[in-house]
Amino acid sequence: MMSIGSVQSAGSAGNYYTDKDNYYVIGSMDERWQGKGAEALGIDGKAVDKALFTELLKGKLPDGSDLTRIQDGANKHRPGYDLTFSAPKSVSVMAMLGGDKRLIDAHNQAVTEAVRQLETLAATRVMTDGKSETVLTGNLIVAKFNHDTNRNQEPQIHTHAVVINATQNGDKWQSLGTDKIGKTGFIENVYANQIAFGKLYREAFKLLVEKLGYETEVVGKHGMWEMKGVPVEPFSTRSQEVREAAGPDASLKSRDVAALDTRKSKEAIDPAEKMVEWMNTLKETGFDIRGYREAADARAAELARAPAAPVNTDGPDITDVVTKAIAGLSDRKVQFTYADLLTRTVGQLEAKDGVFELARKGIDAAIEREQLIPLDREKGLFTSNIHVLDELAVKALSQEVQRQNHVSVTPDASVVRQVPFSDAVSVLAQDRPVMGIVSGQGGATGQRERVAELTLMAREQGRDVHILAADNRSRDFLAGDVRLAGETVTGKSALQDGTAFIPGGTLIVDQAEKLSLKETISLLDGAMRHNVQVLLSDSGKRSGTGSALTVLKDSGVNTYRWQGGHQTTADIISEPDKGARYSRLAQEFAVSVREGQESVAQISGTREQSVLNGLIRDSLRQEGVLGEKDTTITALTPVWLDSKSRGVRDYYREGMVMERWDPETRTHDRFVIDRVTASSNMLTLKDREGDRLDLKVSAVDSQWTLFRADTLPVAEGERLAVLGKIPDTRLKGGESVTVMKVEDGQLTVQRPGQKTTQTLAVGAGVFDGIKVGHGWVESPGRSVSETATVFASVTQRELDNATLNQLAQSGSHLRLYSAQDAARTTEKLSRHTAFSVVSEQLKSRSGETDLDAAIAQQKAGLHTPAEQAIHLAIPLLESQDLTFSRPQLLATAMETGGGKVSMADIDTTIQAQIRSGQLLNVPVAPGRGNDLLISRQAWDAEKSILTRVLEGKDEVAPLMDRVPDSLMTDLTAGQRAATRMILESTDRFTVVQGYAGVGKNTQFRAVMSAISLLTEETRPRVIGLAPTHRAVGEMQSAGVDARTTASFLHDTQLLQRNGQTPDFSNTLFLLDESSMVGLADMAKAHSLIAAGGGRAVPSGDTDQLPPIASGQPVQADAAAQRRRRCHHERDCAPGT
Repeated sequence: MMSIGSVQSAGSAGNYYTDKDNYYVIGSMDERWQGKGAEALGIDGKAVDKALFTELLKGKLPDGSDLTRIQDGANKHRPGYDLTFSAPKSVSVMAMLGGDKRLIDAHNQAVTEAVRQLETLAATRVMTDGKSETVLTGNLIVAKFNHDTNRNQEPQIHTHAVVINATQNGDKWQSLGTDKIGKTGFIENVYANQIAFGKLYREAFKLLVEKLGYETEVVGKHGMWEMKGVPVEPFSTRSQEVREAAGPDASLKSRDVAALDTRKSKEAIDPAEKMVEWMNTLKETGFDIRGYREAADARAAELARAPAAPVNTDGPDITDVVTKAIAGLSDRKVQFTYADLLTRTVGQLEAKDGVFELARKGIDAAIEREQLIPLDREKGLFTSNIHVLDELAVKALSQEVQRQNHVSVTPDASVVRQVPFSDAVSVLAQDRPVMGIVSGQGGATGQRERVAELTLMAREQGRDVHILAADNRSRDFLAGDVRLAGETVTGKSALQDGTAFIPGGTLIVDQAEKLSLKETISLLDGAMRHNVQVLLSDSGKRSGTGSALTVLKDSGVNTYRWQGGHQTTADIISEPDKGARYSRLAQEFAVSVREGQESVAQISGTREQSVLNGLIRDSLRQEGVLGEKDTTITALTPVWLDSKSRGVRDYYREGMVMERWDPETRTHDRFVIDRVTASSNMLTLKDREGDRLDLKVSAVDSQWTLFRADTLPVAEGERLAVLGKIPDTRLKGGESVTVMKVEDGQLTVQRPGQKTTQTLAVGAGVFDGIKVGHGWVESPGRSVSETATVFASVTQRELDNATLNQLAQSGSHLRLYSAQDAARTTEKLSRHTAFSVVSEQLKSRSGETDLDAAIAQQKAGLHTPAEQAIHLAIPLLESQDLTFSRPQLLATAMETGGGKVSMADIDTTIQAQIRSGQLLNVPVAPGRGNDLLISRQAWDAEKSILTRVLEGKDEVAPLMDRVPDSLMTDLTAGQRAATRMILESTDRFTVVQGYAGVGKNTQFRAVMSAISLLTEETRPRVIGLAPTHRAVGEMQSAGVDARTTASFLHDTQLLQRNGQTPDFSNTLFLLDESSMVGLADMAKAHSLIAAGGGRAVPSGDTDQLPPIASGQPVQADAAAQRRRRCHHERDCAPGT
């Protein structure tokens, strides 16, 4: 830590600091000069001469400069300041009792670094135009003395860094400036940054100590650390005295005062006697100091050898492993995180020492060869070259197909249609494009109508047709239409085996929005080689990986808007409480099932499906649909693995079931996973007889399938989903059955619409488990039906048109259970999700129009370790104040760097960011401090808020000319003033500052009551915005239609991306707890509200919790409002 004191007397100080009694054990106080001021005098790095030291403290410099100030015959010149850096107690024990003098050298190095940073605060006062002001000089004269005991005669290595009260300003020596009022003086800024300098010393020292092989642990606030396992309490009575005097939560300044108050006189001791006493005390603790030192030396030697990360020559090459990890993630996501990639990579390697380092090096190499493309500077989010190359391939192939292919008409083979075509298909028939996208809605019925009409159009022009379905359920649904009888309807596997391409024919792709980029490449390649017309039916659901249709549209493929089909109807049930919402859905679904209606319940997420399934079964039992008695069986749920995920160890868990297909006997052999050994990447399997089979994870191939074993309660009347082929039955995956009877280890089940039954043998063990699950709840859009009623619980983020289209595939009528009110749910459902392709994202993020340049720019823009540490440190500092000092940033960045980034690298990077404008530097800020920094992002956000607020002055008509007094009889004076200001102001933004508990909710009620008196034509819509759901609930209890600020930003920006301009001209926004909203988000909210012509009232308490994100938004709003003088008494009322 660093404590601060003043040197009271030059004469006595010279004697005290240089007295040999202050270094009983360490043998030398290693006195030396440091600082640019010392360098100017020619003494930097030299031993401290007592006479010179004393003269400097008096204010007399070797070059003849004299800073003495004689008053009443006495020199009133302040000698200087004592900044004391104390090593952790455990270090003192190991250095002095353990004899490890290297620790003293490390301590000295850390002190030197801290003093070097401290020197940047050197300042003096000068007169400019008759005014005294502070200027930074950046040079100090510092004398450093090592002492080794405290006043209680206990081991305590510490360095007194005595700062001489002199600094060179140009060619003139002056005293260090002080400024108690403006806070710009040297010592005032040292006090302001005392914690930061203490952290700088400790972090620098910690790195050096750990390099010596010692282990450390954090034991207190501000990163206070000790060596792990070294006893310190027996030697810490002095610390206990200070704690007792100052209190457990005292500030550092209070602790400094307490240290002086409890300070004893220095006593002479015999070093040999004291060492014996200390060793006896240590012996009583049972601590083996020699063994501890030897263990540290062994660790240091291990570190010095720095072995390369292990490479298992028998295992996979790291490049191949990372490549597989990237490919596996790319199949499912356009963007993925560093953590995703690291986890998937490590999951394919043997869990040995250095595996994470090996994986990180492999990932870094993938970035270097542009296999991974960063989407941010922090190396947290990536896309892959797979997506970029696939997009380029889709664009090139689609353009080639449009240029090369042609669509022929063969009248002799024409099939005459019986009904007219829709407008979209009529235009399509005339254009005869080689590729076309036909988009429309209408649920499952609409999908089938589109496919049938496109088929008839192609048949009328004499072309053969192949229909590609999105999945097996959709295939069966399409094939059941009489208009498609005799047509070839297959799944996507036909793309790979080539059977989808009839030369000169038409390929119709159902639910083409689900195509991945790779599937689209296969589709276009086959179409080009066989001159096939490609018609893509877009039903508006969630897009496949890479948004292939968006890429095709960008490549010039025309879209035809299909308006036919039966539009799915939707009821909206609003219930804010999640439990009540699920219960209501379950009860209404159970009634529907009891009444014999075709019904399905849908919700996203495995956990939520399980919760809802339990509630539904309880409701079904109450309705008499389920039998009273449950029988527990073992059910197997497939864990779907492909060639890229089979080799990832994390998918396998003990107790899971694996089956191996035997092609000779055409049967499956079943095993249970007994153990997963990470160190060897091995699975230990056991069969029914207990025989063991060892299987490398990397050896798992397509003959193996994986299942999760669960217990499943089953009752008569149960609906079961068949999850895989069940031996000795006619049941296969994707089907549904109803349990008719449960007895004697058997289930009697029946398919829907059939009279015949089948018997399933069940048991409690995994070897008797069957591949079924409850069939009451499924994911959105999983089933296909044109008649069912869909009971769906949807989250706020799922409230978009894509989700509605997905749900509509499962039925003709939707019942949507939402936490939001019906009006807002309806509003959200009217919006369309905007898709963007990764190549455009890269260009947008990098600011480059050329894709290669964009990739290179993203790669070059990655944060260095020092930049990343600073990037993580700034939000921590901004949560306390928008501005921060350079020492504070340096100290915090050393912490966020995790001990892996040097102080010098961070310091150099800070300087570079100041030069580039990423950080703005304020050398002297009266009233704030010196050498302050603010991030460009925070500066721009605050400037944006101030601009919006000032531009909004006198820009809107008041909501009321005068608020009736009768509405404010129960309000305090401050609440009345604030209510009048909100309703009578002509400003677009007005700020209410109110501390916790002053009754802002009561005030909101008064505002709502007053607004309710306005006529319906003039009454504004009131929307509350708050950072947390709890705050939203409190606003709603006051009658305000509220939502989270994040939700508002997401929804409004989504509208803008879709080309819509929100209209807030008759909307009043109440922004509660604005002090907890990050500055950037508050700036966005102000801009969006102003752009829409709205008005807003940010309110909050600056003493509440800090913002969730960085910044101080309430202060920015208030500052803007204060720029205008208080023209009315109410504007200056207390509490506003």
